[in-house]
Amino acid sequence: MKKVYKLFGIIGPLIYILAVFIGGAIRHDYSALYNAVSELTMANAPNKLLLDILFGIYNVFLLIFGLGAYLDSSINSKKYDAATIILVIIGVLGLLVLIFTQDPRGSAATLHGTLHILLSGLTAALTIISVVLVGLSFKKYSNLKGFSWYSYITAALIFISGGIGAASLANNGTYGGLFERITIFLFMIWVMSLSYIILKDKIEIV
Repeated sequence: MKKVYKLFGIIGPLIYILAVFIGGAIRHDYSALYNAVSELTMANAPNKLLLDILFGIYNVFLLIFGLGAYLDSSINSKKYDAATIILVIIGVLGLLVLIFTQDPRGSAATLHGTLHILLSGLTAALTIISVVLVGLSFKKYSNLKGFSWYSYITAALIFISGGIGAASLANNGTYGGLFERITIFLFMIWVMSLSYIILKDKIEIV
């Protein structure tokens, strides 16, 4: 567990990114610029089972990574512990999002669709919080101050692009899908970077 979990934080995001590209590429009625990622797994969506499996694997891997990081932490920081627990929660929420699917655009709101929006909003907020907490917990390490600033910048960019994406999707804008992908991929790259640091034990306290 102590060795393997670190790889889950790298493999999981790669699976998610692959799923997003595959899901969009095999649908002729889907635009990565316009459509949300969640529209790939709506009820009755083409290739839903395949994508549910891939997205499900990502969320399980993120959950395992967060739990492993919490249990195996050599970082004496309550902020870091909280961030890793939040990653576990994000993984669980991601699985729930696959159950409570998005409503089709223009259709009447359903309970599943409303819960999807609430779960997605909570996930977005927790994502920013986890990134900031890791940045704060790493600033006391001599060779990780750069990663702290990277975390702060990533959190700010996620907030900005996520806000633009959410507003665009809510108003049927042209580039809602693009900004949503920017937001998600910023987090994916950050998780992989964090996993790499933990994997290589790149921690030197001042």
